[in-house]
Amino acid sequence: MEKRKIDLYYGSLFHDIGKAIQRTTGLKKKHQLVGAEFLKPYMNEKPILNCLKYHHVNLRNDSLADDDLSYITYIADNIASGTDRRPNDEDVNYKWDAKTPLQDVFNRFGKHAGKRYLKPGELRLDDVHSIMPTDERHDYTHADYSRGVERFREGLMAIKPTEDYMQSALNLMEATMSFMPSSTNMEEVADISLYDHMKLTAAFAMAIQQYLDFVDEHNYKRRLYTGAQKFYQETAFLMMGFKFTGLEKFIYTIVSQGAHKQLRSRAFYANMLSEWFIDTLLSDTELTRANVLFESAGQGYILLGNTPKNRRLIASHCEEFNEFLQEQFGAEIHVSVGTSQFMSLQVEKGNTFDSYSRIFKDIDREINRSELRQFDARQIMKLNQQGKHTGRECVVCHAVASLNPETNKCKLCEKLESFSKNIQQDDFFVVNADEEGLPVGPGAFLSVTDKETIQKGAVSGRIYSKNQLNTGFKQQTYLWVGDYSDLTNNEFSKYADRDWTKGDNQSAVGIKRLAALRIDVDDLYAGFLAGFANQGEGMYTTISRYASLSRRLASFFNVHLNAFAEGCHATVIYSGGDDAFIIGAWDDILKLLARLRGYFADWTDQKMTFSAGIYMYQATMPINIVARRTNQLLQEAKLAGKHRVALFDSSMIFDVDEFINDVYYDKLVKIRQFFNKESNRGKSFAYKLLSLLRSRNEEDRISFARLAYFLSRLEDDAEDTEAFQQFKESMLGWYDNALEIKKVETALSLYIYEIRED
Repeated sequence: MEKRKIDLYYGSLFHDIGKAIQRTTGLKKKHQLVGAEFLKPYMNEKPILNCLKYHHVNLRNDSLADDDLSYITYIADNIASGTDRRPNDEDVNYKWDAKTPLQDVFNRFGKHAGKRYLKPGELRLDDVHSIMPTDERHDYTHADYSRGVERFREGLMAIKPTEDYMQSALNLMEATMSFMPSSTNMEEVADISLYDHMKLTAAFAMAIQQYLDFVDEHNYKRRLYTGAQKFYQETAFLMMGFKFTGLEKFIYTIVSQGAHKQLRSRAFYANMLSEWFIDTLLSDTELTRANVLFESAGQGYILLGNTPKNRRLIASHCEEFNEFLQEQFGAEIHVSVGTSQFMSLQVEKGNTFDSYSRIFKDIDREINRSELRQFDARQIMKLNQQGKHTGRECVVCHAVASLNPETNKCKLCEKLESFSKNIQQDDFFVVNADEEGLPVGPGAFLSVTDKETIQKGAVSGRIYSKNQLNTGFKQQTYLWVGDYSDLTNNEFSKYADRDWTKGDNQSAVGIKRLAALRIDVDDLYAGFLAGFANQGEGMYTTISRYASLSRRLASFFNVHLNAFAEGCHATVIYSGGDDAFIIGAWDDILKLLARLRGYFADWTDQKMTFSAGIYMYQATMPINIVARRTNQLLQEAKLAGKHRVALFDSSMIFDVDEFINDVYYDKLVKIRQFFNKESNRGKSFAYKLLSLLRSRNEEDRISFARLAYFLSRLEDDAEDTEAFQQFKESMLGWYDNALEIKKVETALSLYIYEIRED
């Protein structure tokens, strides 16, 4: 990448750091100058410092060259802010609140305005409560800013303004400035973080430079400053969307022997196919991860300059990658792309919802068309030429080609099996030309490395780190991976054996079954398109809020799911931007569902919901069947409406909150407490009661009489007469309501599962 592009990236990415520095002391000085002075000891390049000094109109310098990069940063900053600044913007008598914390981006999402805040601090993975929005405002004090700035300074010392450190700089910004508000203007909604704003400014700046190079414009002052209003109406930008199909099927299409050893590695590998697709496209187009607006679960959106070169590169990159996928997986996995040209007016504050949503609708239309015709005639002929494979099948995935005769496993399954433990134990990965690794792209293979080897400079290739933001190691990309597991290995059968202990060193009791949980956010796409259209006549529908919302939602599943699951007997198999697949002990899966629902409600201010499917199974059941049946239950739940859970069977579908509040936390607790007091009421009593509940008939009241007689006959022998009376009255009261008795039946079934030892 040429130096001017690198300088523009650093200058635009760091353009507003003066705001953070300024807020540490309350210094009455322009943040542009404060930022430049702060950065100068670490990056004393004039083009970079000019971007910081002159990205506001009122500090323009007549001695600046017409092609000074600061003009690009200036207009990119305006577009990323969602509004055009007036000529003397900072001279207007605005009211500033330097202690204002970052507001929750969900405040302006949905029909009703919220008033929630995020606590001051830096990005943390170990403290869930520190990153949860709250109704209580915690002022962002000078001391809070000082801690973030000092951490930023320490990281900055390990960064050089070269191409090798571009991702490190982005990582550092996210770690230190994700919770700092970009604006403290009391007349604005401070729901965009300093990190999100500066990242988006860098993305627009890089795209603008591509467009200006294409139109052969080098007088940036004339085109972007004096002619700014005209530029806002130019279709200078290209939004690209991509979507992988077949990844989910690939993860779970493993049948029997050794399936548990590579299930998580298949999920990680599938994710890496998407990551490598992005990184190689960014490399081809000379852009960075700052230009990725959203990416998770094999789909995402990337911002580029609207140039024929970029469109050609996208098409050729997609074609080349699909040829690789075809060679590796046949027709199983495919990536589709779509693009849409747009002008900045479509994504700025005050634009119409239709103009904003048209960008994404155009992209999705192209992706849908691509999915319908995944292969052209040449590719179909190539697939047919492969012929019908015969011979022994891989004992894991049932593929026929490239089997090891000693293990009867295909090469890919063998590599995935050995790679599985690395996913849990290792934090650093590298992609290079070493064919011993897992193939993730044309001529590219994934393997593990370590921090020490990286620090020695002994690693060649693109480096990835897992669940940590690193700087100074020529870091390329970080991977947020939901990889929680309380197992030291992948022997999931231990969840069914229930060989952990309970407090008094007694082995856990209960039915020896596992359960699989599949959750998926309801109407996510519609929320992204229309979520900000309801308030202020759509004035909050901006690309900056889209990017912030996307990151917040993806971080729930990718970043913080590990903390949410802490302490559960469960393993996260797969976690994407809006869904997750988790297996574990059946009772802990129920506990985790309840926990995730609470966290998700807090995370989204109850403005988004998810649906779920839970399938209980024996440890010997093949995982492909488990995944398929769990997904079927999820789809049954979604067909019943939003925010539903299908529990074990399609006939047991509840509203998620009804199940958690009325069944799991209410009726199950009452039943458990009753039986704990009635020690002489054994399993036979519970089974008989369950049988009477299941015999309920709306037309035949004799079933009610049987229940009443059964409970009355046993009341005299109760150890706690008052408790028994309350239990009986509750049971008879519930019996007259079909939904309530369904909940009671479910709760009683769960209690029986809890006390069964076989």
